[in-house]
Amino acid sequence: MQTSLLAHVAAANSLTGRWCAVAGSEDFVLSGCGVWPLLGVLASAASEPARTELAAAVGLADASAQEAALRLLAEVADAETIAGALGVWVRKDVRLRERWAGSLPAGTVDTLTDQAALDAWADRHTDGLIRRFPLDMTSETLLVLATAIVARTAWRETFDDDVLEPQDGPWRGHRGPGLSRYSRQLDDAALVDGDTPVTRVVVRGRGDLDVHLLTGAGTPGAVLGAGLAALDGSVVARADLPIGTEGPGLIVRETRAVADTLRIQLPPFEIRSSHRLLDRAELFGLRTAADDGAQRFPEISDTPLYVADAAQDALARFTRDGFEAAAVTAIALARAIALPHPRPALEISVTFDRPFGFLAVHRTTGLVIVAGWVARPPV
Repeated sequence: MQTSLLAHVAAANSLTGRWCAVAGSEDFVLSGCGVWPLLGVLASAASEPARTELAAAVGLADASAQEAALRLLAEVADAETIAGALGVWVRKDVRLRERWAGSLPAGTVDTLTDQAALDAWADRHTDGLIRRFPLDMTSETLLVLATAIVARTAWRETFDDDVLEPQDGPWRGHRGPGLSRYSRQLDDAALVDGDTPVTRVVVRGRGDLDVHLLTGAGTPGAVLGAGLAALDGSVVARADLPIGTEGPGLIVRETRAVADTLRIQLPPFEIRSSHRLLDRAELFGLRTAADDGAQRFPEISDTPLYVADAAQDALARFTRDGFEAAAVTAIALARAIALPHPRPALEISVTFDRPFGFLAVHRTTGLVIVAGWVARPPV
């Protein structure tokens, strides 16, 4: 399907959508754009059938996967409110192929030393939001690849502190902290067409980062998937909402206010998630790559390598003043050996008083930095 996004952005967002679809219904935050570049770098260096599996997860031809991965990271690094980094660490006794090492950005490759150095890298490249590296270095670790993504924005219009007391729905009976705001930007609210209606509100940040809030009756994967589809234009988001329009958490009615307004109410939230990527090896194209029975990455080194572990730690925080998110994703390679290995006037009122999703979107490219789900309100 033709989309309005660049191919590499659409491919990264597609991975985000597939991951959201299997992430469950409890609180979570994840970053497909943190995983996607690592898969692209590995796809271009892998042997068959790992090469084909990784390219399928990336959604691009294996020959162009690394170039696209590095392009995405460069665009993230050039963004106003987002920063990204790629790191590669190799043990002293492993010799990398010059062609592969030289294809990476200058300063990317360093010597693998100890856990403290990896932790310091994660801390530095997420401005302290994620202080520990998501993988533990072991005596078997030969090579580590990682990305760090951090995004911060202040709202153009801040929220007021409020109390959230849902009158119906799954959160009925709850009473806890809330945020509310009135604005004149009516078209920030929209109904997204799909199998079931989804209400979207765009909370605009200063610079080039927005947060899309999404609620509907479907599963988290379906609700977030609708938000992702609206980004590339494959489904319609209708912002022309006449009096009487209703949707999940949304009602359009007449008011005695002196001007048309959009009222938003939601709980503040902070969500941290840890993901073991090999638990979903098929999703990330890592099934064969994680089989230690043969050399999986001959373009990287003569030393036979396979994916021994892969993980991501992510954070998203929504407050009255702004939004911040970070993710560190890491893949560890070890020596391939044939031994068993564990797989570890008009008022539009929108109230997020039920489970809802969120997408942090780079406005310029449409790239989703993090996606997540708020299953329970704060207490």
